[in-house]
Amino acid sequence: MTTSLKFYTDATLATELTELVIDQLADGSTGDVDKVVYLGSTVAVGQFQATSNAGVDDITASIVDASPASGVEASDIKLALSLGGLDSAIAGDPLDLGVTLLGGVANATEIFIRSATPVIASTNTDITIETNEVIETAV
Repeated sequence: MTTSLKFYTDATLATELTELVIDQLADGSTGDVDKVVYLGSTVAVGQFQATSNAGVDDITASIVDASPASGVEASDIKLALSLGGLDSAIAGDPLDLGVTLLGGVANATEIFIRSATPVIASTNTDITIETNEVIETAV
């Protein structure tokens, strides 16, 4: 089931995230790479809940690796709701976003992403960020 909940590159939800690009130098000199994406809906009258048990189970965001062992791995990436939260986040773990997310640009959720630098690297486009299955209802 499709919903209007999507990931965006900007807080105004104008540019949909089509790929999560992580640029790192192959010699490891880049260090950790931090990015920010936004999860939200431009539909202001909607709310989102986990399909599995609406209103009880958390909506989660996770990194998905379409091509394991080919660059940055999902297990190298941390997710948090703040920049400071990345320091204590556990790489590879999903991020709990709460049981209900509301639609509308003002309710977009800022998600911070950190890729720990592996020795191998380059531009990695085989990773994405996704939520668990959600349902959208009008409020």
